[in-house]
Amino acid sequence: MKLNIRAAVTWIAVLLTFGGAAAEDNYVDRIVAVVDNEIILESELQQYIQFTAGSQAALEKMSQTQIDSLRRGVLEELIRQKVLLAKARADTMQVEARVVDAELDGRVKALIDQAGGQERLEDYYGMPLARIKRQFRALVEEGMLIEKVRQAKLKDVAVTPSDVQRFWEMYRDSMPELKDAVRIAHILLQDSLSESSIESAIAKAYSVRKLLLAGDLTFEGYAMAYSEDPGSASKGGILGTTNRGELVPRYEAAAYGLEEDEISEPVVSEFGVHLIRLNERIGEKINTSHILFKIVPTDHDREVTRARADSIVQALRGGADCGELALRYSRDLKTAGKGGDLGWFAPEELPDDFRAPVTGLKKSEITEPIRTRFGLHVLKVTDRTFARKITLEEDYERVKRMSLAKKQDEMYSKWVDELAQDTYIERK
Repeated sequence: MKLNIRAAVTWIAVLLTFGGAAAEDNYVDRIVAVVDNEIILESELQQYIQFTAGSQAALEKMSQTQIDSLRRGVLEELIRQKVLLAKARADTMQVEARVVDAELDGRVKALIDQAGGQERLEDYYGMPLARIKRQFRALVEEGMLIEKVRQAKLKDVAVTPSDVQRFWEMYRDSMPELKDAVRIAHILLQDSLSESSIESAIAKAYSVRKLLLAGDLTFEGYAMAYSEDPGSASKGGILGTTNRGELVPRYEAAAYGLEEDEISEPVVSEFGVHLIRLNERIGEKINTSHILFKIVPTDHDREVTRARADSIVQALRGGADCGELALRYSRDLKTAGKGGDLGWFAPEELPDDFRAPVTGLKKSEITEPIRTRFGLHVLKVTDRTFARKITLEEDYERVKRMSLAKKQDEMYSKWVDELAQDTYIERK
């Protein structure tokens, strides 16, 4: 049974959010396998089984024979993953902490989106976001180590034209048809906030602080009614207990300089302007609450951003390199280094804000600037396909990638089997 457990490892945090974590309560945890110094628990196995089945409802529709077969397949794939993790540790492979943190941030954002907001995610786990991230970090790092081992093994694998031809002749009749799809890149601009915008938010924070110190307002009451941090407002502004390094630097520096129950002067961070109250200090840990005042761009700020976006549109239409401009101007740090590439979308999968502007555009065409809640986007259609059958002549590079993937998969599977023979494995 061939299962995409690598994808499951990659998205283990998402798996644990709903369904999977709840399903764990139905099983008495025990060790089901030992691989070198790694163990596989019954709860972990059940989470992957549910992930592979698609849902708990789908699992309940299976016969016992089907469930047993699924269980065996999933367990064997999990064992293979642990074999690779043992290999990574034996080779003293490491992933830089900043790379793990960036990947973790992306996963946590996906969790927040799936949960419907940070507050709902924290309520589900019964802990603040900082603690959730600490718990998931090891899982993310392990997944990245496994992928690093895989990439190191496969980096020199290549296919020849003869390999591609043989692959085509073998699989041409089973090739899926291409569907309508568009690949887009973007350059994201965010409003450069003028001094007047920042000063306006600071002035508002000062006036609220004055009322708080005079006792005319309560910190919790004002936070619940007016704080612009949706994750903490409903809790009266409480962020909870954190360690050093878990909060943005300016917030943290101010918070550690407070006495218990003291309210800070306005603190400016990338999120806006904060009033911070130190609730408790526990050794090097602090428990804080805050009220957030977002910095609202003025009309002039927006006009400046629009003018910059218009100039980028003109430069792109004049032949400027999208990758260079994305690297220079885009504030989407995840895509700026990749030429702003957002990937492929079926027409119906395009974000709502992008669908109408992109519809009808041809390859290499540029949209007018599009404002969303993230900022101002300039989009480029970097490629486009229309529904048709795949041919070797028109789609050689696509077929080549498929041929390479098959060769890599076969080599990878054989290599992992060889590693497994030299690794201590015990199935309970």
